[in-house]
Amino acid sequence: MFKLDPDSREILSDSLDLFNGKPPLEAFQKSSLVEYPPMAGTGTGPLQFRINSGNAYIDLSSLELMTKFRITVKNADNKHVPFHTSNIPKDVQKDFQKSDPVSLINGFGSTFIKDIRVSFNDTVMYKSNDLFAYNAYFRQRLGLVHNEELNGYFEDGLEHMSGPGFDARRSLFENDDATFETICPLNFDFFRQKKLLLNQTIMDITITPHNSAFVLLTADKKYEYEYHMVACKLYVRQNTLLPTVDLKIQEKLNKNAIVKYAFNRNIMRNCFIPAGHTDYSTVLFTDCIPNRIFAGLVNAKAFNGSMDMSPFEFSPFNLESIRVFWNDNATPFSPYNLNWSKKKFGRAYRDLLDATGTNHGISVQKYLTNSCFYGFDLQQSHSHQISEIQTFGTTMISLNFKAPVPENGLQLIVFAEFDCFLSMDKTRTFTTTISY
Repeated sequence: MFKLDPDSREILSDSLDLFNGKPPLEAFQKSSLVEYPPMAGTGTGPLQFRINSGNAYIDLSSLELMTKFRITVKNADNKHVPFHTSNIPKDVQKDFQKSDPVSLINGFGSTFIKDIRVSFNDTVMYKSNDLFAYNAYFRQRLGLVHNEELNGYFEDGLEHMSGPGFDARRSLFENDDATFETICPLNFDFFRQKKLLLNQTIMDITITPHNSAFVLLTADKKYEYEYHMVACKLYVRQNTLLPTVDLKIQEKLNKNAIVKYAFNRNIMRNCFIPAGHTDYSTVLFTDCIPNRIFAGLVNAKAFNGSMDMSPFEFSPFNLESIRVFWNDNATPFSPYNLNWSKKKFGRAYRDLLDATGTNHGISVQKYLTNSCFYGFDLQQSHSHQISEIQTFGTTMISLNFKAPVPENGLQLIVFAEFDCFLSMDKTRTFTTTISY
């Protein structure tokens, strides 16, 4: 026998490591999941949570939001009552049961959120620019996170206003009090990294919900529907370290060591394209160049909230070409020449698959109808273990249409991802390399 590489290191099979057990983990004295109710009520206004960690270290990646929803319908007495069959007017009960006229948007456990703002010690470290619903939907639809039915996510067919996903979400509310409880992680950028948040940090989270016109889907204009938050709680895993471990951390901090967190920052942009236009260009960023960009087009009326239109119906809209320019570069290098009637979109579909780095689960038929996204991979390497050298410049996007933009206009939704770095000192003052 001989080694293919004479300089390679020899190792012993784990199955022959007979004299050692599992190495012990010496870190935690106690770990507990703590429930936080909102400081304000669960009405239509913003929800405010305050987490004062004290001596505990918070695991942000395990933070979860529990929300209990109810759908109501206005009855003959002009009052909103829980939405189940016994409350539907008798003259339409039969038709109601056949047509299933109302449901919620996909992934409503997180997509009901319009905006999230997070502060550490009264300094803002994250804000979603009123686009958190699209941030959450992009991540779910493109397979960047695991989709969960407990989050209210059910795969739609070729129609968003009917079909298996619409029916499945509606059926969740077919119970005595017409409610359903969702649980979803608040896994936006910094909260996805695995390092614990330093103790003695006060974290404030403000959640602003969307209105019923955005969250509910129905073509039934005869009756008035609303959704309500019946309850909302935040669950946070807090870890108390062994005194010796905690002491070592504090000693390093007192010697001016800096705590370092590396993560992927997500920044959302939306741009209105007026009706009648056949081309559109705009600057997206003027500082760091993103690692990758995803983009899609939705009807502006649906974006602003209209129950008879899904805000997540990303259609082709006769787009002929879409390109991202940064400094002296362009992606794709050769422009697309999309022709949807002739099903000429293979390059764009393939580039989306390459940019996600995973199987996004979007079929060709769905790509042609309601899940038409474009992916632009600007990275030099694709490793989660390293960060790339930051490139600075201007990033812009350009679109050309075969036919004029339709009535209502379009909203271009952009999801961009950057390598980012957050540092925190002994005073719990933090700085980041990329702001919103």
